[in-house]
Amino acid sequence: MDAQTLMVVFGFAWGAWIIYRIHKRRSSRAEPTASIVNKSKDQQAAMPRIGKPGTLTLEQRKELQENNFTPDNNWSQEEAALILDGVKYLRLVCSKISSQKDGDPPLEVQNALLKFILTEQDIRDHITKWGNDRRAGELGASPKIQLELIQNQQYERVKTEAQKYFTEQ
Repeated sequence: MDAQTLMVVFGFAWGAWIIYRIHKRRSSRAEPTASIVNKSKDQQAAMPRIGKPGTLTLEQRKELQENNFTPDNNWSQEEAALILDGVKYLRLVCSKISSQKDGDPPLEVQNALLKFILTEQDIRDHITKWGNDRRAGELGASPKIQLELIQNQQYERVKTEAQKYFTEQ
C-alpha cells in the first residue's frame, strides 16, 4: 500500500470517527455535553402520570392559572387536583412554621416544596386523600372553613423540608 492510499484510508477513518462523536453528542438529549466530559446526570425525580390525559376541567385550568401554573392540555383531572391540593397543603405547612403569617411563601420555595411533594409516593397519596376529603367536606359546608392538617409522618417530612427554606430571625 502506498502513502497516498494510506492517507485516504486514514482520512475516511478519522472522518467516520468525528461523525460518530457528533451523532453520539446530539443523541444525548438530557445532557448534550455528557459524552464530551464523561459525566452522566442522575435521573430526575418526576411525578408519574395519573388519570386519563386531556381531562383537565375549565375550573381547574382557571385555578391553576391563578396559582401561576401554565396548564397543559394533556393533564388529567387527577393530576391537576393533586397539583392544586399540593400547593394548598404546602402553603398551610409554611404558614404554620413561618413567622410571616400574611401572604404565601416565595414562588421559588413553593416550587421546591411542590417538587418534593410530587416526587414522593407516600406524600402524594396522603395529599390526594387529604384533597378528596377536603372537597367532599366543602360540598355541605362553607368554602371558607379553616383547613386542618393531620400531623402525621408525611406532614413532618414536608415540614422538615419546608424548614430548610425558612430562617427565623
